[in-house]
Amino acid sequence: MRRLTWLAPTAVFALAACGGGDAGAEAETAAANPCAANPCAANPCAAKDLPVDAIRQGDRQLDDHGMSRDELAAQGAELWNDKSLSGTGATSCSTCHTGGGTAMMNASFAEPYPHPVTMAMDRAGLEQVSAAEMVQLCMAIPMAATPLDYGSVELAALSARVEQLQSEFDASQAGGMNPCVANPCAANPCGADQ
Repeated sequence: MRRLTWLAPTAVFALAACGGGDAGAEAETAAANPCAANPCAANPCAAKDLPVDAIRQGDRQLDDHGMSRDELAAQGAELWNDKSLSGTGATSCSTCHTGGGTAMMNASFAEPYPHPVTMAMDRAGLEQVSAAEMVQLCMAIPMAATPLDYGSVELAALSARVEQLQSEFDASQAGGMNPCVANPCAANPCGADQ
């Protein structure tokens, strides 16, 4: 089967190169090829280049925009449900973090920031992250959006919301799971052979 899969595109190419193919036949062959379109192209967990410099806080400080921590957290709670923040307009923080906002949080969420987060290590090479960096990672990966500007009220508010949720979090009730653990493309016949 593998050999035939490899030979079919070669045969089409050879036929076309010899003047024996036509555009219609090539389009039909491409349409019949299950690998012609990437079934994982819309997967927010799919590998992609991450803007690590935009994610990493470094010595940048968040602007409180003249608001108290509680005011920022309240605004962050509103933004938590705002799907317009995502790249597709279809997801919000609350899409994954349902209920009280801590669904999918691991027990390590209770540790003071900065702390290690598996997604940050695996996807961005960051050994530990601040609350703002975690927001930025979520913006870039599951939300499929551009990280927020470090001077924005949105980043300050969402970071304050994360810290507020963390202060209320009961690690013994953690039901965390990584939404990217179950790879929807694991059975992809177009994937690299193992």
